[in-house]
Amino acid sequence: MFSYFSNPNYWMGLLYSIPAVLLALSIHEYAHAYSAYRCGDPTARNLGRMSLDPVKHLDPIGLICLLLFRFGWAKPVPINSRNFKHPRKDNIIVSLSGIIANFILSFISAAILFVALGLGFVNEIFIHIMVPVITLNITLGIFNLIPIPPLDGFQFLNSFLTRKATAVINVLYRYGFIILLVLIISGFTGWLLGNFTIWLIGVYDSFFSLFAPGMKGILQVSYVFAYSF
Repeated sequence: MFSYFSNPNYWMGLLYSIPAVLLALSIHEYAHAYSAYRCGDPTARNLGRMSLDPVKHLDPIGLICLLLFRFGWAKPVPINSRNFKHPRKDNIIVSLSGIIANFILSFISAAILFVALGLGFVNEIFIHIMVPVITLNITLGIFNLIPIPPLDGFQFLNSFLTRKATAVINVLYRYGFIILLVLIISGFTGWLLGNFTIWLIGVYDSFFSLFAPGMKGILQVSYVFAYSF
């Protein structure tokens, strides 16, 4: 473990991932704030959180986890669901907005890298910066889909639960962080995020290569190159 962290290439990879972390967290929280505002709740906007400024959204521990382990969190955007025009529907929209924003950003970033590779407008630094933008947005999106509080996936699931599920909800609120910690320590979360990321990069690769068949697999090669420290 010590030799791993003493490897200078590891720290270079960490440095390259900083823009990706700032983009992923900012777009995620901005999407929550903006969708809440559009649904009738101005709380986040009034508190200055409807912004792409990463400083307004960073949580120190969540930032460190995202840099070191490829999954983490930002300061939650304050939401007052009592202001929603259509509570259940709006709660679903707000819950999923950050996740959708991350997947959209990962797709756009993959498209930019694919086109840049095709045109030859790339160098090693560009690949090392763009690949983490793609992968960290994917991992942040899928991580937040886990239906355990305080993650967005739980808020989405909670929109469909009835009063009969109150006992289950209370247990999840009480022990959610512990359950999440066990999943992380056990390696399940890392396995899930890693496999889903590789799969989705393959999907992007296959889609973009429909327009340039000779470049099939180039995103997967770039992924391996970027993380081959």
